Amino acid sequence: IFQQQGCQACHAVEASGGPAIGPSLFGLFGKTEQLQDGSSVPVDENYLRESILEPQAKVVAGYPPIMPASYAALPEDQITALVEYIKTLQ
Repeated sequence: IFQQQGCQACHAVEASGGPAIGPSLFGLFGKTEQLQDGSSVPVDENYLRESILEPQAKVVAGYPPIMPASYAALPEDQITALVEYIKTLQ
């Protein structure tokens, strides 16, 4: 699903980095993410789900708010699978 939806075009999944268009997903789960508005948020299942469904709700500091909202149309099982995949990227 991650590859089919083109997520790798903007998000790195390896420790070595990758595209800088969006934040790296490697080691993200369990961290605290700094947001553009100066606040911070724990990266848990709720944050990941919200970021997929409403990507402009909490934009990570240092990144433009360019993630499309089209992922909200994904079936629930695919959203859950994406969240579970991101959790494994340690």
